[in-house]
Amino acid sequence: MQLSYTLLSVPPLLLLVLMIVFFAVTGGGSTYLFRKYIRMRVLQSHNEVTGNIFSCAGGLYSLLLAFVVFLVWDGFNDAAQHANMEFSVAKGLYRDIQYYPDTLESHKIKQVYLQFMEAVVQDEYPAMARLESSPVSSKKAFDELFRVVEQMNPQTPALTTRSAEIFRHLNELATHRSLRQLDAGTGIPLEMWIPLLIGGFIVMVFAMMLDIENLKLHIFMSAMLGSFIGIVIYLIILLDYPFSGYLSVQPTGYVEIINWAKQGL
Repeated sequence: MQLSYTLLSVPPLLLLVLMIVFFAVTGGGSTYLFRKYIRMRVLQSHNEVTGNIFSCAGGLYSLLLAFVVFLVWDGFNDAAQHANMEFSVAKGLYRDIQYYPDTLESHKIKQVYLQFMEAVVQDEYPAMARLESSPVSSKKAFDELFRVVEQMNPQTPALTTRSAEIFRHLNELATHRSLRQLDAGTGIPLEMWIPLLIGGFIVMVFAMMLDIENLKLHIFMSAMLGSFIGIVIYLIILLDYPFSGYLSVQPTGYVEIINWAKQGL
């Protein structure tokens, strides 16, 4: 949902405070207005039934929240795992190129490979953070890398084996890169956000309808319930898009390889 992506631009601590305050004010304020303007004598006589239904609704809503939290956490872990696998293959490919016996050919491939990695770090990851498609620069750089590797002309059986290993790693890199790009656009759809928010509203309505003698205590309890819902929603927003926001997956592996190249390693 676009709103959750927009909220990711807010600093995480400030976002947490805003979510807690918003839902606490919603819960406590709605309870105050309900107690002030709505008089229902039936509340006292049916307080036990209302409490039981509130317990059931709260339990079901807790299951829904837990399901969504595990869903976004699993998606975040999958994205991080795919990125780490890509980094691992990228490092293996760099070593294959670095120690390829034909220095003239390996130097050319290395230059193209470094251009690709710089395009990924400088263009591709920022584009994924903005939920945009992969930029043309990184696609062209990757296509050029494939072209250069395919044009390798090993002269001995040993070089043929080494070049085949480079091409195998390059294909593995393409696979993990595609998986990472698919993970970048994942997020909770609007169709899931709607029941999530409606369920929270229903639970807070049941909390309003409880007949508690002390008004301040009733408002405080409703505010705490809203705060807890806000905290869980905050976690969902924070993990919703793996490559955006404070906890986003970063191209640490590519940056490390670029630093190796600059140091001549």
